[in-house]
Amino acid sequence: MEMTPTRKTRIINSAILIVTLIAIASGLVVLTLLTSHAAAQMQDVRAQQLLARLAWVSLTLLAVTCILLLWAAMRLYRSGIFETKPHKRTPYVDAWALAGKRFQLSDDEKIPPDEDPENPAEP
Repeated sequence: MEMTPTRKTRIINSAILIVTLIAIASGLVVLTLLTSHAAAQMQDVRAQQLLARLAWVSLTLLAVTCILLLWAAMRLYRSGIFETKPHKRTPYVDAWALAGKRFQLSDDEKIPPDEDPENPAEP
């Protein structure tokens, strides 16, 4: 039996995702600030380069996290957290009847039944 997620569960899942991404982003901000501050105060050049690289990596991960956070927020917005107006039903159109009305041969295009090679006239 296939289960379809309801609107409420989708909103809850999206909210959990957004909260998690915000927590990850805040941790990466703290990591970036700490490593860049520590790299500025280091006397050892090798350790300073290592901390600077770690700051750049955490900054890159922060950028990716912000992109994912933006995507999750847009997904939550588009999934219908806000009520939308009900759509009007379109009137029923019999497409086959409409196509039959449109496809009418002109009098000079019509083939007489006795000259039609594919559908010969019955005697």
